[in-house]
Amino acid sequence: MSRYQLILRQQNGLSAYILRDHQRRAEAVLYPELGNNCVEFRTTPDPDGDSKGGEALPPVDIFVATDDLESLKTHPFHSGQPILFPFPNRVREGKFSFEGESYFMKGLLEKGWDKGAGQAIHGLVADRAWTVEFATADDLGVTVRSSLQLDAIPDIYEQYPFRCKIAVTYTLKEGVLEMLTEVTNTGDKTLPMGFGIHPWFPVVLRPALRTPAGLEAVTAEDRGKAQVQVPAASIWQLEKLMPTGEVVSAENTVYDLREWRALETHFFDNVFTQVEHAADGWSSSGVRDTETGLEMYIAADGTFREWVLYAPLERRVVALEPYTCTTDAVNLEPQGVDAGLIALPVGEVWAGTIKFGLRRIE
Repeated sequence: MSRYQLILRQQNGLSAYILRDHQRRAEAVLYPELGNNCVEFRTTPDPDGDSKGGEALPPVDIFVATDDLESLKTHPFHSGQPILFPFPNRVREGKFSFEGESYFMKGLLEKGWDKGAGQAIHGLVADRAWTVEFATADDLGVTVRSSLQLDAIPDIYEQYPFRCKIAVTYTLKEGVLEMLTEVTNTGDKTLPMGFGIHPWFPVVLRPALRTPAGLEAVTAEDRGKAQVQVPAASIWQLEKLMPTGEVVSAENTVYDLREWRALETHFFDNVFTQVEHAADGWSSSGVRDTETGLEMYIAADGTFREWVLYAPLERRVVALEPYTCTTDAVNLEPQGVDAGLIALPVGEVWAGTIKFGLRRIE
């Protein structure tokens, strides 16, 4: 049997693309018809998968999967790894102006995903069926590339009348899941955009925690022992989860997560900025389980300048979300705020890469 394998399986009338790395006992499960959500990902930290005691370490779930695939059709942001485009997080009242024209994302606002708060949230692509362009497995890894032409979908184009294509290529190689996203401006005017993802991670890194039901045995004490890290010096000041335009220092506050910090009883729903990048331009965040000595990491290349941390008290999960811009950037930029909005010229391509993996605490 070759190291890498691609399996196509029909489940609940949906196409599931299963990417496997047998040597690392790693597996990713992707549903292009459900917003191209990579619903499951599990892996081991070492090439041989051995634990420190010499016993084989079972694969550890990195993403929290769904208990019910059907629920992802109507509630696409509660599990797996949802994709946020053309704007991550919220757009105030679903309205924005760009280059002298005004726009209203009425249909997105009416979905009520923001729990009735009156903001459009998380973009237009997470509940759409994407088209698989190719799926391959060879000695270099296993890859699936899917895309969505936004202007080909009438109700999306009505709300966001910009011609563009988004393509995401997932590759599983050496136990690490890579996500390459490319956005092409296929229209005749500048494209305003931002990109982000909303992956859900368990607060404990142990086998057999695939779904919310599997996390029910995780206690508040377990959450208290979990550690998080976000490489950012500041946070955006928020009012009702919307940035005011002001950035404040995180130093000497609970929001300074540049060093690993226990979650304990802290609630987080914050946008972090002034991110510290490595020499290669990448930044990295993650969750540590001090009981198992394992660390889940999510790394993003230099095109991502913000991180969001969402850590609810009522769920044993953490969302660590790399963004190219802050929440509501499309409305902050006209006010003179450097919010990270991308203005993509005609014919050009924006690209960004994110990686997910598991390693031992050093």
